[in-house]
Amino acid sequence: MRLCIQKKTGTPAARLKEQVHYMTKKSRHRKIMSLQKEISKENLQQKLGSTYEAILESTSFDDKYYIGRTYMDVPEEDGVIFIKKEKEIPLGTFVKCKIINVREYDLIGEII
Repeated sequence: MRLCIQKKTGTPAARLKEQVHYMTKKSRHRKIMSLQKEISKENLQQKLGSTYEAILESTSFDDKYYIGRTYMDVPEEDGVIFIKKEKEIPLGTFVKCKIINVREYDLIGEII
């Protein structure tokens, strides 16, 4: 998520005389994102043990995981499923995977 804390010319907020200090905006943003990270992880933990069909889109930089998405995931908005790479499967293939762990914004799965 990109931090937008500058006054945008032409917006009503840009015309306000009293502006919130840049460092205050930055501090508030950090606090909100920290809270959001916790909320996201709590929500994802509810998916532990669930099974999803995911399309394999790419592999991780270390080639240990496939990076997949389910029908519910929107690119650039939602997280991904890191699926343990135990054998070679062509990208673009749909696989069933079980969620075995979570990160702040992403799921960790294994092919079943």
